[in-house]
Amino acid sequence: MKTQPSLVLVLLAAMRFCARADDSSTSPSTIDHILAERGYDRHLRPNFGGAPVVVRVSMSIASIDQVSEVNMDYMVTIFLRQYWQDNRLAFEGTTANLTLDGRLSDRLWVPDLFIPNSKQAFLHKVTVDNKLLRLHPDGTVLYGQRITAKVACTMDLRNYPLDEQNCTLQYESYGYTTQDVLFLWKDGNASIHGLEDIEIAQFDIGGFTTSENHGYYETGEYPRLTFCFRLHRNVVFIILQTYLPAILLVISSWVSFFINPEAVPARVTLGITTVLTMTTLSSAAKESLPKISYIKAIDVYLAMCFFFVFAALLEYAIVNFSSVGIAKKQASLLGQQEKSECHVCRCHDVEARVGGLNGVSSQHTLRVDIENEAAQKETTFSLPDDVKDQCKSRGTFLPTQSSFADGAYPADAGLDDGEAKRRWPLAAAVTTMLHHIYGRRPQIKNSNNIDKYSRVMFPLLFVVLNIVYWSVYLYRRHYFVVF
Repeated sequence: MKTQPSLVLVLLAAMRFCARADDSSTSPSTIDHILAERGYDRHLRPNFGGAPVVVRVSMSIASIDQVSEVNMDYMVTIFLRQYWQDNRLAFEGTTANLTLDGRLSDRLWVPDLFIPNSKQAFLHKVTVDNKLLRLHPDGTVLYGQRITAKVACTMDLRNYPLDEQNCTLQYESYGYTTQDVLFLWKDGNASIHGLEDIEIAQFDIGGFTTSENHGYYETGEYPRLTFCFRLHRNVVFIILQTYLPAILLVISSWVSFFINPEAVPARVTLGITTVLTMTTLSSAAKESLPKISYIKAIDVYLAMCFFFVFAALLEYAIVNFSSVGIAKKQASLLGQQEKSECHVCRCHDVEARVGGLNGVSSQHTLRVDIENEAAQKETTFSLPDDVKDQCKSRGTFLPTQSSFADGAYPADAGLDDGEAKRRWPLAAAVTTMLHHIYGRRPQIKNSNNIDKYSRVMFPLLFVVLNIVYWSVYLYRRHYFVVF
């Protein structure tokens, strides 16, 4: 619909008159009267009953901040611009674009665009409503707004903190279906401005894409625009805050390997302190993350460090237990050696007595084998009573049961191996397995050797696991896309 230049001047005067705050009571009626004379109804969309209105969208991003892993959202401030053509507002007489007061948008039809994945949003009103309204001679309307919104961003934190996240910002018509309104990006990816100047704490902004699709609901099919951008997390902060303290705690636990095992309070205190500190560090790292069911990369690393700290404490328990066992074994061997020497002395004494009393040649005297005595039941032989009395008075060792001369053994010497295996096969199998395992177990002759081995094995194993950890998760970061 074309109008005369005089009507344009009247419209401009009325619009300027609308901006005056001291006469706000008359301006709405004036604008409504002028628009009514032109047949304008803001409740009806352009081309009502005909083809859908094409609304082209572009935006400039002012800031992106407060990216939260706990709430899985981020804050964004944007300058949103919408372009559409309304022939009812076309005019002649000038080729200049008319920049109008943004409050005039309340008297015109504007698209009902909203952000479906936003949690909170508001329009800026300082010092006035941050709106832009510009009218072109052919009826094209430019409508701009400044919006701040908290937008949901579904994150996959399996690789945290070596992760990359895809966040989206969506626009959609709330009430008009695709039969009434179509949303399109004004220039594709070139419709997004200012993203290259954005700086986000702990993140770097990677690539971005724009797409045009539809939202399907029970009430119909609605036009939708999607802006998707990629966030690369800066791991330096997490390394300084969590990884480095965990590594230092693990190294601190290795100090106990260089402390004398006899210094029990020092080693126990150091081990318990590092374990408790590691527990506190793990709890603090998890407080800044949501309670999710799957395991994150940082959980794997903290669990690995906790294992090394706890293993260092457990190592001292093994050293202490081994030192006590070795001391008992050495005392037992010393006692057996003294007992064997006593047995030899007693046997020589008995031999002399028997040889002297019975006239037996020294080449056929009694000899007791110490090894057979330990492996078999004690074998005895009969001696004259006066020899027994003399041996007892001197403290000499004497066998106590049946005669040694005929090589007889006690009747309760037990079953042989074959019969025992036939009667108790399960017990025999378990006994054989335990003897096999015990025979293959390395014999620790000095508990200090455990500390010597630990000084090498613990750091070596920790370095190897770190290489595996960082190789796996860095590979996943660069070659796996997180959606």
